[in-house]
Amino acid sequence: MTTKATGHFDTMKHIFFLTYTLALHAFGQAPGVPIFDQSRKGLNLESELIGQQSEKFLEAGKVLSNESVQKEMEEPVPGKVSLAEPSTRFLTGAEIMEKARKGSYRIGWSYLCENCDRWHSNMGGGYAISGDGFIATCAHVVDPGDIGMRKGALVAVDHEGKVYPVTHVHRYHRKMDAAVVKIDAKTTPLAFNDEVRPGDSAFCLSRPLSQGKYFSKGIINRFFWNGGSRKEDDRSLASLAFLKMNVSSRWAPGSSGSPVLDQCANVIGHVALIDTRGKGKDKPTLITLHTAIPARSVRALCEKE
Repeated sequence: MTTKATGHFDTMKHIFFLTYTLALHAFGQAPGVPIFDQSRKGLNLESELIGQQSEKFLEAGKVLSNESVQKEMEEPVPGKVSLAEPSTRFLTGAEIMEKARKGSYRIGWSYLCENCDRWHSNMGGGYAISGDGFIATCAHVVDPGDIGMRKGALVAVDHEGKVYPVTHVHRYHRKMDAAVVKIDAKTTPLAFNDEVRPGDSAFCLSRPLSQGKYFSKGIINRFFWNGGSRKEDDRSLASLAFLKMNVSSRWAPGSSGSPVLDQCANVIGHVALIDTRGKGKDKPTLITLHTAIPARSVRALCEKE
């Protein structure tokens, strides 16, 4: 193969292109950093690919039916969860992001609605808590609720876009808003750390309002009891269902179940809800509260026999 010289103009054009490319690397992102396709086309393609894989799982009988999920929400399948040990090594923000990326999942329903033949996704976040496929998330992420679907599958999607059928629901606590599901795969676990206090750093990787791979940093604002019917023993599962945590890292609908992490990339809680206060007719929003389920509560649920 021969290459023909094309003169000074093409040489200068090549130099300009090379300079422009180097500038992109210098001022855009580091080599190897994934870029999320936020376009409508990209989001629709992602949902369609998840749907196609979900349909294959359905045809092969590899997923729980809607009825089976509902049953296991009421009567979770017994199973021992071997939790990872927390790390004590402080990491940079970029290192925490990478740990979160590898340990995080999208969890939820891929389905065909009653009105069209296009696959839809109704998903939140989740995070691996053991190396053998146990994933924690919110209870309301697992619950199909009133989704109008002709057929659907409860699935998990990893950071590379690989789709896994959820095989069982092993823990489910509606009041706590926590659940543990299982996939048949090796997973990269994130450990729990409940030895934290207000003022400590709080990082979150989630998908707020379909904005993929959104990573934010804040602090723990406070811990509080939400509800007056807890038991006298604050360590009991019944009481811990009412324990909540506010943090200032950012999230929105679509983030539910995503991990909130400390400076060592341990899970200190997971996203539960967002609450605006002061908003109303002719009234501005005075404060937005980001509420998480603390690690102590979720860990107690995982350790329940």
